[in-house]
This record gives sequence, C-alpha cells and structure tokens, in this order.
Amino acid sequence: MICRTRIAAVAVAVSAVTALAGCSLPDGPPGVVVAKDNKTPPASKSRPYFLTVRTAEGERKPFQVLISDYDKCAVGDPYPACTEGQ
Repeated sequence: MICRTRIAAVAVAVSAVTALAGCSLPDGPPGVVVAKDNKTPPASKSRPYFLTVRTAEGERKPFQVLISDYDKCAVGDPYPACTEGQ
C-alpha cells in the first residue's frame, strides 16, 4: 500500500511540473524598465515578480513576469528586448 501511495505521489508531482513548464504570463507593454519588485519574502519559491516600465506615453505600467525575465532585465533596459536572446 505504501508503494502505491508513493507512486501516486510521484505521478502527481511529475504532472504538476509538466503543467507548470507550459505556464506563461501575458507580455507587458513596451517601454523602459524603471523598477523591479517581488511581493513576498525570498523564502517563497512561488513568489510573484514584477517589472514596471515607463511607456512611450510616459505612463508607469507594472506587470508580472516570470523569474527568468525578471533576472534578465535591469532598470534602464528596454522591455521586451531585455528578455530576448540571453
């Protein structure tokens, strides 16, 4: 019985990872990154990451991004160009 429970738990974990691999977020507006923020303590692996850009119209627009895009873009970088090719 324990073996079946472990197999079921592994199957659930594998399917969850597979489902998360296809996750994406909508792209933010083009602009220049003016701020980076994460909304929860660093101990959380699933914390949301945000970039704020200043658009061509001069508006500040915050939006959520994947950690990979958060890591690639620095304040002053053009978005979305900073997310590509690194």
